[in-house]
Amino acid sequence: MVEERGEEVAGALDALSDAIERNSGDERMLLGRIHGLRRARSGGAGMTAALENEPSPGTMQLLGRILSRLMEASGTARRALAGSMRAEGTSIPAIARIFGVTHQRVSNILNKPTAVPGPVLHEPDTGEAHAAQASGERGFG
Repeated sequence: MVEERGEEVAGALDALSDAIERNSGDERMLLGRIHGLRRARSGGAGMTAALENEPSPGTMQLLGRILSRLMEASGTARRALAGSMRAEGTSIPAIARIFGVTHQRVSNILNKPTAVPGPVLHEPDTGEAHAAQASGERGFG
């Protein structure tokens, strides 16, 4: 059981690390998009025009990808870490203190079945991104 929990925790931490690394590139790109929106707005462009004229992936696509990745990976990590701590005999109130949440939240985390991944926002490869940009496609894939 402890070995199984160890593998679960290691996998969850690997997934969280991967999400953060992938997000760092998207976050840098998002900062550029935000600066571009500010320039467009200060130049008199309306919000719709400013967003429509962004390169792909746009501000809202990047924001959605970043949040989706982090939400999924953090949920998996919370479940794995809380489960491992409980298996070690740590009380729910102690886990709550460490996590910075209520004991009810910890109980919900522990009792929630393993999450079925939600919709994954399409992350086109470089070729698809260029084709989508050339064709003017917008939105989630």
